Amino acid sequence: MKNTERIFSCWIKKNQAFLHPESLVVFNESSNILRGFHHIEILGNLSQRECTTVFYDVMNNHTDNYYFRVEMKNPDWKNTYQYNPINISVSDVPEPPILTPTDLQEVMEETTVNLSCSAEAPCPKQPPTISWSNIPESAHITTQLQEKPDKTQSVFSYMTFKASYKDHRKNISCTATFPRNTPKDTTVESTVMLRIQYVFVFFYIFPPKETHITIDPSDSVSVGTNVTLTCKSKASPSNDIIFSWYKWGDSKRLDYREQMTFGANRTNAGWYFCIAENEYGIQKSKEIQLIVAVY
Repeated sequence: MKNTERIFSCWIKKNQAFLHPESLVVFNESSNILRGFHHIEILGNLSQRECTTVFYDVMNNHTDNYYFRVEMKNPDWKNTYQYNPINISVSDVPEPPILTPTDLQEVMEETTVNLSCSAEAPCPKQPPTISWSNIPESAHITTQLQEKPDKTQSVFSYMTFKASYKDHRKNISCTATFPRNTPKDTTVESTVMLRIQYVFVFFYIFPPKETHITIDPSDSVSVGTNVTLTCKSKASPSNDIIFSWYKWGDSKRLDYREQMTFGANRTNAGWYFCIAENEYGIQKSKEIQLIVAVY
């Protein structure tokens, strides 16, 4: 296209008519008009019908309908998109970042998990920053500004980590901080809870971990005292754990429940251990000694 045929852009507020009051023109590229805004920028190539308008430092009083118009000087030609107004609605709080995935994932321990957090960058020169909180120990994070086909931009932050039973029920938050020309920036947050065997984000499955025994009231009691031994273990699914109780020197299983209670006497003094098992694995606890004193 020749220079004499250059197309200029124009934005009109409230009124789409050609004979609009001059005060309603907020931007006119051909006559260098800028009214009511700190800065307006046209990105892309208007002659190729690929362009994006960026309104900077938008305030609450900018809420209105805006009509886009194109003009040519030579020949003199104008066209207003009167049936496609753009409604700008200004809010003090930006949209929260988008955290994905949001659907159910089946994740085995040691499986690689990927999280993505994105926030719109309405002002490319002042994009939001994204931060994560309560992240897993193995997490690796990368963040980048990406341009979309319509020439607008978003900030994307990617987190990769290996699934661990330690992350069960952990809340991971993604926070987007938007710079503003005010004393205080604006922050918005999205959160997911890592749940093993829970329908929300992650479905973790792992064999018994941290299996150990507790004794109540203590590991040293007198004859006749009621003693409760509890086998504790972390696993998922947690309600599918099978427990087995053994006493050192006796190959016979003593019990198959999580807790075992009996009255203390000299014959049941000794070393005990338990085994926790599910379909994904098995783990044996350390032996613990029960001392029965005769007074």
